[in-house]
Amino acid sequence: MLLFLVFAQIIFSDNTGKIIKTVDINESGYGQLKVKAEKLMNGMYIYSIVIDGKIEETKKMVKN
Repeated sequence: MLLFLVFAQIIFSDNTGKIIKTVDINESGYGQLKVKAEKLMNGMYIYSIVIDGKIEETKKMVKN
């Protein structure tokens, strides 16, 4: 049996590109991440899923 070790993160940035939070993902498969946004100012934020140092997907999030 082959085991593959994968390092994954979700990186949250503000609309200027400044990283505001990095979350390491320690489990494989599907999951959920709750974002506590009460400390964030209203505006647009960007989050990226990074696997083994490569950005796999980037999405936008808006806090009103």
